[in-house]
Amino acid sequence: MSIAVAIIEDDPMILKRLIDVISSSTLCEVVAVGKNRTEAVAAILANRADLYVVDLGLPDVDGVDLIRLIAEKCREARSVVVSTFADTKHVMRSLRAGACGYLLKDEIHPALVEKLVCAHNGQAPLSPAVSQMIVERVQALENNVRPQVDRQKVLHDLGMGEREWEVLRLLVEGLPIVEIGRRLAISPHTVNQHLRSIYRKLGVNSRARAANVARTLGLVDE
Repeated sequence: MSIAVAIIEDDPMILKRLIDVISSSTLCEVVAVGKNRTEAVAAILANRADLYVVDLGLPDVDGVDLIRLIAEKCREARSVVVSTFADTKHVMRSLRAGACGYLLKDEIHPALVEKLVCAHNGQAPLSPAVSQMIVERVQALENNVRPQVDRQKVLHDLGMGEREWEVLRLLVEGLPIVEIGRRLAISPHTVNQHLRSIYRKLGVNSRARAANVARTLGLVDE
């Protein structure tokens, strides 16, 4: 019997690639697709899948929250992240939430099916870059390596206010704009205004680059 797979992914091109690759094998069958929060939650609550392939960057929901929901509602199923994010924060949050594997989107090719089968069979497939990051993270923790950074001085030098830092911190956690606004009691429009200012001050033009620079500068914890 083939493995029933549900795909949670909002990017149409990535979604098509995943469906094509997974459907090309007799080992797996795509039984559900979720392109946003409503569809993803419906797919999870339907509990028809053996394995959930989860993107973390949906526009209206934190993918980690979906992983937690899968762990709670679909106890026999397993979840694997397929994401563009390869940083410590996203990987560790996903694994703590219950994901059994973490793969990068440049691995969406026929060999992906074998990794999904491994996940279904109780193994933990990880991209090489993710494996290396985890090893380095463990070694750093074992050696108690924690760089000391004067966060307030860095913020001052950047001309970044406390509210902008709060938005940046939640952005790095992978929260969507609506959720950032809810947590800070501000509108999505105001969140976007802060993001434009943050991008300008960090010299970046995307969430991923902002997160990388923030970690490099020590503005957020790993």
